[in-house]
Amino acid sequence: MAEHDTDSIRSELHAAGLRATGARIAVLQVLRRAERPVSHGDVVAALGTDTWNRATLYRNLIDLEKATLVRRTQLGGTVWRFEAASQEHGVLSHPHFVCTSCRKVVCLPELEVAPRPAANCRRAIAQGAFEVHLLGVCDTCGGAS
Repeated sequence: MAEHDTDSIRSELHAAGLRATGARIAVLQVLRRAERPVSHGDVVAALGTDTWNRATLYRNLIDLEKATLVRRTQLGGTVWRFEAASQEHGVLSHPHFVCTSCRKVVCLPELEVAPRPAANCRRAIAQGAFEVHLLGVCDTCGGAS
């Protein structure tokens, strides 16, 4: 990642009220390069444990989420996945496709979801505090039709 990108990340962290530590910068760089939401384990694998320990990376993922620079979602199973908030997706969630066979996750930014509020979830819908997951079998697992 270019130096100006690192400077941009530093500015974003400061604007969010966070210190621009090396770990936070590294985690955001990994998430911004990722083409899909990634797990804590994926971040650890990308950065290695020689420089950062697992607990430090996890704490930074949570801090970045609280500062709305990162979104956390649970796409089935018990593993949280994280992705950088972007202008393309905004801070609120966007839909994902999850393969029920291989568990691969794909972002669906071009899909616009406009749910109608029901009696017991008006606030969640109005605030965008919901997640949409499309489940199915990917082309690789299901073969081309």
